[in-house]
Amino acid sequence: MPNLLFRLTGGDWRIILYHLGRMLHLLSLVFLLPLVPALFYGELDTLPHFLLTSGLTLLLATLLSRSCQTEEPMELKHALCLVALAWLSASLLASLPLWLGGACASPLDACFESLSGFTGTGLSLVTDPDHLARSVNFHRHLLQFLGDGVGIVAVSLAVLGRTEISSVLAFRGEAREEGIRPSVVRTTRLIFGMAFTFFLVGAAMFTLAGIYEGADPGTALFDGICHSFTGYATGGFSPHSQNLMYYHGMIYEIVAMVLMVIGALNFNLHYALLTGKRGEVFRNTEARVFFLTTLLLGTFTVLLLFSRGIYSSAEALFRRGVFQLVSAQTTTGFSTVPSLHLALLWPLPLLFLLSLAMLLGGCANSTSGGIKSLRVGILLKSLALELRRPFLPRSAVVGERFHHLRDSPLTPQLVRGAAVVATSYLLLFVAGSLLTMAYGYGAEQAMFETSSALSNVGLSCGITSPSMPVGLKVTYMLLMWMGRLEVITVLVFLIALALGLQRRRME
Repeated sequence: MPNLLFRLTGGDWRIILYHLGRMLHLLSLVFLLPLVPALFYGELDTLPHFLLTSGLTLLLATLLSRSCQTEEPMELKHALCLVALAWLSASLLASLPLWLGGACASPLDACFESLSGFTGTGLSLVTDPDHLARSVNFHRHLLQFLGDGVGIVAVSLAVLGRTEISSVLAFRGEAREEGIRPSVVRTTRLIFGMAFTFFLVGAAMFTLAGIYEGADPGTALFDGICHSFTGYATGGFSPHSQNLMYYHGMIYEIVAMVLMVIGALNFNLHYALLTGKRGEVFRNTEARVFFLTTLLLGTFTVLLLFSRGIYSSAEALFRRGVFQLVSAQTTTGFSTVPSLHLALLWPLPLLFLLSLAMLLGGCANSTSGGIKSLRVGILLKSLALELRRPFLPRSAVVGERFHHLRDSPLTPQLVRGAAVVATSYLLLFVAGSLLTMAYGYGAEQAMFETSSALSNVGLSCGITSPSMPVGLKVTYMLLMWMGRLEVITVLVFLIALALGLQRRRME
């Protein structure tokens, strides 16, 4: 009987593949955008790569949408499998320009890079991004903005109906329309409008900061566009191997920090602020947990770095310590410290601290990853309630409330949901750390790198590289995929797929 809950019929897969085809139609157009920098910079040799990718995507989309055409409504089980499959297929197709353009040494590395982009992780196997064709670099950064900045699923609001897709958004935590607008069209416009507004403002600020730090205007503009793509998307890719260290400027880093925090805040909180509800920031349980944990962990980071004599000046503590912590907590992955310094110079307690920050993550309904501050807040309130319960009279009716856009009761269902996701993350964290240690890496480095992959961060202590074992590459790809879709979505898809294959073998 339990198997029947996961088993999908041929009709179910027809529904999933039909809507996947519709999503890929949109993606085929997006893959043409790098043609603009390719033509502008005269990189004509990359044109066939993007045209081929777009053409193959369009061909696959047409085949799926026509051969699997159906009028059957989408249910939650279809929606979950669609989301999991969409990230995989989009990443596979987007890897073609990375491999053909020489960014990655092998198809597996290209798939790793592409999946890291779409999931907003930022772990990279590109060894020399400084000398990549700018169109290919643009493609890398666009993947993060598309996959995490506006979300593949949110993009599909323009393609699929509200009834069909709302279950995915709500389950995955991408229901950015909740409490905003009832209309799909207006919701989609609002999501895109706010995302592109933040992108444009971020690109302008990065460009001005880059020029101020001494870069030529052309380089500053291109880098500004790329860093704004990945800053708001809390992705962390950079067109430079040194990441933000390339600019060595505090102004540039402050712009990045502001954009990272904006990207890590709940999308509904953006809307509340823009509509004059400024008090929501101080009342919102999730926002309070996010800023409080960032403040506490940031303070511990500064104290540890100062007490160990690693950095002595206030500027260095801010630009290295605070920046790194904010990058970890927002799950962005921008770096102002070389990965080897993290592994060799920073004290081990700090690696644990950064790992904790990465696991906690940013806010729900944002571009960040991790367990999310809303779930942490719910679990903390539930813990406080249970600690008070023994001291209350037996006849007392106890309850707890939290404020998230509105006052809501702390129901057992909410606590159970938060506990399931948090437990799933911790189990994957332990499994990933043990697998990394099995390849000969130390416990601290293994925990750090696993946290980074699972929470879609992108910070590295030196493990992630083109030369790392194939098994570890596949492990981190699975962690990135499962972390981005918050585990349950992927498990439902994998179980349904496995049972479907088993059924076919038996037949």
